[in-house]
Amino acid sequence: MTFKRVNDFATEDPAKLDRELAQLEDNITAEFVLVRKQLAPQLQVVSFTPASGRQIVAILPDQQLSVDTGQADAKVVFPPLLPANFGRRFALIKRMTANAVVTSCQDPLVTCNGAAFPSFGAGAVGLFVFHCDSSGYYR
Repeated sequence: MTFKRVNDFATEDPAKLDRELAQLEDNITAEFVLVRKQLAPQLQVVSFTPASGRQIVAILPDQQLSVDTGQADAKVVFPPLLPANFGRRFALIKRMTANAVVTSCQDPLVTCNGAAFPSFGAGAVGLFVFHCDSSGYYR
């Protein structure tokens, strides 16, 4: 991230200084909007309700997947380890105490916290945040 260079201000000319300060404020605003988008992206909210014949859903980077397990178990599949996903967040919300959410990765060799991916059984409810890096997923 690089802020745009600001030259010396014309302090002797109030009208010119006013324009320069307005331009500086616009530049700062534009840079911070860009920083927020790149470094603190808003999670994309997605809902999933498993039904017969459709119990598997993919979770994507920077996504908040809300799973309603009121009717059936669900399986949430994480993408394989890709450099584009390193450092990204994956937020999973289990909304109902009924049934289970089983997590896994498309690549069966990938682990979570150095072990098998967790399952969130009946009774479990809450927000589970995962992070990806070059050696696996972490919760």
